[in-house]
Amino acid sequence: MSESHPTGPTALGPGTTPGGIPLKLHLAEPEYAALVRIALHRHTTASALVESLVLRALEHAEVPQPADSTPKRPHTTYDDATRDFTADAHPAT
Repeated sequence: MSESHPTGPTALGPGTTPGGIPLKLHLAEPEYAALVRIALHRHTTASALVESLVLRALEHAEVPQPADSTPKRPHTTYDDATRDFTADAHPAT
């Protein structure tokens, strides 16, 4: 099979995330068949088509500014937290 053949083996399989995006689509049989027909017409796979559609949608999505997240209290080191710790007395055996 040639590389452009849409039904050839692919590195993507069940449980993989194309483009690193965890995405799960639930399509009924008619919608899935339409997706496959479009992919065949464009000489690609349905997975690659969905990936390109999602990535394009994400390019145009509004992304909120990052939240100003300052810690509520300063970081406590292990040494500071255990400075006044005294070991339990071992009972005489």
